Amino acid sequence: MSTIFRSRVVRINQPVRDQADFFEGDGFTRQAGLTIADVTSALFYDNVPLPWVLTDGAPVSDSQVKAAYVYFHEIAGAPGYYSLRFRPNAAGYWRLCMVYGAGEQLLAQDYDVTSEALQMRGGLTASFTNC
Repeated sequence: MSTIFRSRVVRINQPVRDQADFFEGDGFTRQAGLTIADVTSALFYDNVPLPWVLTDGAPVSDSQVKAAYVYFHEIAGAPGYYSLRFRPNAAGYWRLCMVYGAGEQLLAQDYDVTSEALQMRGGLTASFTNC
C-alpha cells in the first residue's frame, strides 16, 4: 500500500482546493477514470470523524462548495489528475483521508484551519545593532 501525506494552512470558511494523486501498480503511471464509486473518504475535525458526504465535484464551482460535502472529480483535460475540495467551517486541525482500495493507496492530507488572515512575509528585514 502506498501512502502520501501533506500538510497546509488554510482559512476558515474558504474552500480548500487540492489535488489527489492515485497511481497504477507500477507506482508511476496515473490511474485515470476514477469516480466517487472507486474511492472512499474520511474527514476529521480535531480528531473527531465527520459524516461529510463524498460527492461528484465536476458540476460544482468553487463558489458553490459548501460545508458537509467533500467534492472529488477528475480534472477535465488532465486524465489521472483529481480535484479535491471542501469548505472547513471551524478553526482547528482537519484531516482528509482518501482511499483508493483497488489500487491499495491512501492519501492523507492535513489542514491547519485558522480564522486569522495568513501573514505573508517577504522582502528584506532591516536589523541594526550598536557597536
